[in-house]
Amino acid sequence: MNHNAAFYDIKIVEMDKSISSASDIYLLRRVASGDELAFGELYQRYHGSIYNYVLRLIHEPKEAEDLLQEIFLAVWRGAHRFREQAQVKTWMYRIAHYQAISWLRKHRPVTPFDDMTVINLEVPEQVTFETWQSDEVRKAINHLSPKHRAVLELAFVHGMAYGEIAQVVGCPVGTVKSRMSYALRVINGKLKAADFVS
Repeated sequence: MNHNAAFYDIKIVEMDKSISSASDIYLLRRVASGDELAFGELYQRYHGSIYNYVLRLIHEPKEAEDLLQEIFLAVWRGAHRFREQAQVKTWMYRIAHYQAISWLRKHRPVTPFDDMTVINLEVPEQVTFETWQSDEVRKAINHLSPKHRAVLELAFVHGMAYGEIAQVVGCPVGTVKSRMSYALRVINGKLKAADFVS
């Protein structure tokens, strides 16, 4: 199944305009009451970015497709348990994170890290990160553990702040910062060893 395909037979053109413009929290409340239209809209909003996040962690497109379906099934089944103490997006990424980490613990894939799209963030590391070429960064990132790749991915690709990342990966903000610091030190070290940075 292509990750751009609908989760089931709801087409975006058939969706009520009030549903497609609704807030995430409203949609999830509707999902909790069994509203398939609201679920279809939530899927349309997040399936692409969540698929990419999972893919960057496990490096296996087919398995990432399967995990995407499991993640959204967990969203459907667990919507009534959402306590509104975090953003819906953060809650969904947390589900995705644990599904991906669980898969990694079982399979330990070794395929290469895909291209990483860098966005602007107001964090000190951004200036350094933007100076690296994608091929060199990709090689350096391959030396990181999934938990360190995850914080890089969530920060630099998905634009999450440290507090949001902490909620997704289930650890204190201080731990996120130390993982980020460690990951950047490793990457800098690999790039320096390759004479790519001074």
